Amino acid sequence: MLDLLALSLAAAAATTSPDASATQGFEGFAEPDPAREPVPAPGPSDEGEGTGPRTWIAGAFVDTSYLFNSNFPANHLYAGAVTHPRTGELTLNVVAAQLRHEASDDEPVRFELALHAGAAVDALYAGEPVPGGAAGSFAGPEVWKHIALANAGYRFASGTEIDAGLMGAPIGFGGFWSKDNWTYSPALASNAVPYYLMGLRVAQDLPRGLRAEAWLVNGWQTIGDVNRAPSGLVGLHWGKGRTTAAAQLFFGPEQVDLDPASWLVHLDTQVVWDGRPVGVAAVLDGGREGRTAGGQDSYWIGGGIWVRGFAWDGPRSSLVIAARPGAWGDPNGRIYGVPQTLVSVTAGPSLYLRDLVQLRLEYRYDRSLASDGFFWRGDSLSLAHQQHNVMLDLLGKFEHGFARRRPS
Repeated sequence: MLDLLALSLAAAAATTSPDASATQGFEGFAEPDPAREPVPAPGPSDEGEGTGPRTWIAGAFVDTSYLFNSNFPANHLYAGAVTHPRTGELTLNVVAAQLRHEASDDEPVRFELALHAGAAVDALYAGEPVPGGAAGSFAGPEVWKHIALANAGYRFASGTEIDAGLMGAPIGFGGFWSKDNWTYSPALASNAVPYYLMGLRVAQDLPRGLRAEAWLVNGWQTIGDVNRAPSGLVGLHWGKGRTTAAAQLFFGPEQVDLDPASWLVHLDTQVVWDGRPVGVAAVLDGGREGRTAGGQDSYWIGGGIWVRGFAWDGPRSSLVIAARPGAWGDPNGRIYGVPQTLVSVTAGPSLYLRDLVQLRLEYRYDRSLASDGFFWRGDSLSLAHQQHNVMLDLLGKFEHGFARRRPS
């Protein structure tokens, strides 16, 4: 349910807020889709003389940040995002470890398991439901929050792939883990859509670089299912060289009413040129959810443009400058909890060292047109309409390949 998504940040920001609630967010993790991981980290050594490639990858990372917020919120909370939920202090956002094996024609089994913890993780899963309410058990934030990814699948010779489990959502551009993104902080459009989906995915490779996907999931970023029926997602992806594009439609009953007129319907479109020395990406999303019990239908629309340039691109280090303007119209408050239009601009450099360390400095400006404001300010009960942020992030990571496949 979208209501539960709105609770994610509201729970993380639970203090004496008036009517405003800072909301949700969660980008996909480290999906292999190039549209979701536009700057793939160089893989471990793939080949050795007389051996096949390493087909299993183990990795881990630690993400620590400091955020200066011009409003100096007394609760140290950043309204509107879960990926960097705290300000005014050094914060351990995410600590994660991952084991994965991508399916191929030679080894058709796909496997992915990732565990994580940290302030951002708690903020992300705060809205996870417990089906059955007070009478329910074995679900909710404390059960699921440390499981980032858990899925397995099989690739058939026909190009058909079937996967099931907890997977990164393909909607939007970027992921929950900042290490995979062009900018440190996510776009408004990224925070407004699911970062993960729990369910079944069937994908089929098609001619001319096309790929079709169909998903059956428990809900719009929920592991537990509190709805009376599952939701669906269909998508068409295209890729050629460094250019990718995708159009995806999420649909289903995200409330008790099963009437199709009340379904949540969300269209995601994205185009990415992952070029060197300059790359550009654009996202435009929009959606609606009906109310058949006499309430008002909800509508939303938003997007962003990413521009990334390599000031230096060496064999062991890179200096990248990235910028992104974005906006999100939420006139009914269905996504961010408050009727408003949000605009945001961010820019800054990222230094990548030996594929082991990422050091990022980023400036971000946010503005809300909500009548009563949206951003936390000092210890005041009134909310601010804007905020300036300076973000410093240090991320250390490693990946190691093992279990070489014997050459055929």
